[in-house]
Amino acid sequence: MDSLEEYIKRNREAFDDQELPEGHFERFEARLGSGQPVRVWFWTAIAGVAAAVAAVVIFTGRQPSAPIDWFAEVPEDQASICQAYYEKMAGLYQDILASDVDGSKEAQLAAIAEETIPLIDQLPEELGAEERAAILKEYYSDLLGGIERIAEIR
Repeated sequence: MDSLEEYIKRNREAFDDQELPEGHFERFEARLGSGQPVRVWFWTAIAGVAAAVAAVVIFTGRQPSAPIDWFAEVPEDQASICQAYYEKMAGLYQDILASDVDGSKEAQLAAIAEETIPLIDQLPEELGAEERAAILKEYYSDLLGGIERIAEIR
């Protein structure tokens, strides 16, 4: 994954070669002014960005703890990885909400945990089963780690 990110960063100009359609900004401003509902994905993206910014602000300067192998006992097939993730996420989510008296953590939890389209459905079929399993483990480990860090906030 890191090499793909690096490739995109180095070749950013090659990906940004399309102009916005004529009148895009005017139509966008007109929609905002009309009170017409803005698409759900827009607000989901805003919530995700806000959660990421909050996480950076909260966790900057903290010493990283030893990484947890969330999937140590899980078989290497994609369905088992996803099932284990959902079970672990549900447990962490429930524990945090039970102790979140003022409701301050709920929006952060939702921004990290909710998936509009599960990652397993987004992975290309061309990838081998082992590569798909590795991607799922890495991605879901990062999400579980983020949820665990939210649980540590007092």
